[in-house]
Amino acid sequence: MRDSPAVPRGDAVSVPSAAEVEHADWPTLQRMCESLGLNPKGRSGVVRMRVLEQVRRRTRPESWRAGRDHMAALLTRLGFPNLSEDLWESTIRLDAPAPWVGLGQAQVAGGFLSEAAKSFDRAAQMGDRSALLHRAEALGAGGDYDRAIAACESYLVGRPGDLRALGMKADFLARSGFKEEAARVLLTAADAHPEAPFLRSAAGTSFLKAGRPEVALEAFGLPMPANAAGVGGAINHGAALLVLGRTREAVDMFQKALEADPDRAEALNNLGVAQLQLGQTELAASNLARAAKEVDSPRIRLNLAKVVPKTAPRPRARKPAARKKQKP
Repeated sequence: MRDSPAVPRGDAVSVPSAAEVEHADWPTLQRMCESLGLNPKGRSGVVRMRVLEQVRRRTRPESWRAGRDHMAALLTRLGFPNLSEDLWESTIRLDAPAPWVGLGQAQVAGGFLSEAAKSFDRAAQMGDRSALLHRAEALGAGGDYDRAIAACESYLVGRPGDLRALGMKADFLARSGFKEEAARVLLTAADAHPEAPFLRSAAGTSFLKAGRPEVALEAFGLPMPANAAGVGGAINHGAALLVLGRTREAVDMFQKALEADPDRAEALNNLGVAQLQLGQTELAASNLARAAKEVDSPRIRLNLAKVVPKTAPRPRARKPAARKKQKP
């Protein structure tokens, strides 16, 4: 007896989507039933449910599996930089800068800052400009502020108004001791981003720390209503006015800051100092005492000692003289 020849199974049947079944008219629904080998007889609602059930059985969602790059990034965040480095090295290709960036981040997490800078440099050479900022962070973490500033400047050549790059450059300049240059970078960022008013406050504060109160006052600009987020800027604005001798304006600025944050020790201390300069001793003593209750600071205690007179020390009681024993 001969074996029967193999019967051809035909082409694979394409399964319609659930949306196509839901919106199909009756003739189309019948054709779907015939193509799927189902009974097309019955009410339209029953037939539609029959086809949908068959579609759900045949349609299997593709299972997602994490690639090596996903696992490497996750290992970096979980605190396993050594394992992450091995995985990133296995994903490196000649036409993809992303693995080099990931490898650099893992090396930063592992403390290999010089190697991380080289990895970010390789990614930048392959066209990823953001790798320059990663390189600047790695160099800055290692204390090489000159090269970190140079990396930020290289990035700013293509994007001169980028806020992140300008902020990083200002931070590296301030860390390396160039506070006035850092303030000028922040002022440039404020001009490029008028939607961020806090940048002018940051620039003015930096000028004030650099010993340039007159330039700081120009950077602060017009007094703005102090809110909870801008109390620090208002206090520094008032400090610049106080240094320049505009004491009454400084008092107004400190009072506005205290309206937003009544218990801010720095504002209370500066207001007390300004009131002391105006001869308002009682008000100064009250505000300085409130500041001393909020924060235990040597500077505040020193200012408070200028207005609160010290009580005279009490005289020590003399010891009673020893009585002489009478002779019998």
